[in-house]
Amino acid sequence: MQVIFYNVSSPLINNFEKMPFAEAVKISQEVEQICRDEQKTLSGDFQVIGEDKKVFYRGVFNFGSFDYPNIYHKIKDMVKHIKVDKKDQADKIYLLEQIELLTPDEYKQAEMVDKTLVNLDKSRVSKLKSWQRKTAYAVGGASFAGFLMTGFLFFAQQTSYEKALDDGRNQLKESAALVETYGEALLGDDVKMVQALENSGELTEQQQQILVDKYVSENKFEKAVELLDGDYVKAESLILTLNLPNKEKIAKIKAFHNVYPTNEARYDLAYLQGDYELMLNLKNIHMSVKRSEMKTHALLKLGRVEEAKAELNNNANEELNEKIVQYEIINAEIKTLKDKHDLLVREDKKSEAQKLRKEIEDKRKQIQQL
Repeated sequence: MQVIFYNVSSPLINNFEKMPFAEAVKISQEVEQICRDEQKTLSGDFQVIGEDKKVFYRGVFNFGSFDYPNIYHKIKDMVKHIKVDKKDQADKIYLLEQIELLTPDEYKQAEMVDKTLVNLDKSRVSKLKSWQRKTAYAVGGASFAGFLMTGFLFFAQQTSYEKALDDGRNQLKESAALVETYGEALLGDDVKMVQALENSGELTEQQQQILVDKYVSENKFEKAVELLDGDYVKAESLILTLNLPNKEKIAKIKAFHNVYPTNEARYDLAYLQGDYELMLNLKNIHMSVKRSEMKTHALLKLGRVEEAKAELNNNANEELNEKIVQYEIINAEIKTLKDKHDLLVREDKKSEAQKLRKEIEDKRKQIQQL
């Protein structure tokens, strides 16, 4: 098994670079310890990938948060609480077996950290409203079993909610009501969550992302950019990740681009509108996993298969990998059919040649649909 880190701002970690699981455990512990010593936090995404590029786990590691000493403990803790369908049970068991096998013993030792002493801010506790204090004492650790279900093999909910739930989990004794609020948001009622975040004097990175996402969804672009300290590229990138029909997403990005023009918006629009040549010719683009996936698909659509394979290493998208495999299979079939067609033409077998031309066209349509 291998691990890919991305969106990690640490010189010890090379983003988008595959590394053996044991090495990833070691490096994650080193960065965690450095962040603890320097009393800072930073978040990063990571994926655990099998030999066939299948993603067994995708999650977020909050370095310096004292949550876990390394990714081994993070994965083990999260996966144990996750309920999966019978068809995915084998993957869950396999993942747990592999991380036990691949992790050196010195990195398996559990640590006992009192998070209340690390993160507790007594001034904030005293400001809790009565209903928040009641909820804080009423909500127990068992509440998290349901929340943790979203982390393993199923990514239907927005990643930002998952990150925020992780924050809420860490702040349980400070305000368990925050966790309840995120739970309601996952069920579709985000009014209370938005109010709580807007009234908060201090937001974590994940909480900020949720609020920005809400502003963007309502075309409140100026408020979104203001909350991101003027980073309009990041705001536009959030629009790209919204779960919208293609037509609506294009309209929203165009509206944002009219206010805050960026190359990233031009890149995203070119992809969504199928102008792959223009998209790939644009320079100085801030690449994300999503844009790397888009680039892989665009290269494939243009028949630049080897380049698509190379770009796939930056995102490890299983669906795109399958598209590339299908492309090569169909393309080989087309070549075989063309050779047969040319032979029939030379032999003046027009009727049979016509049938093969039809097969070739059908195969080409299959490629266009990839």
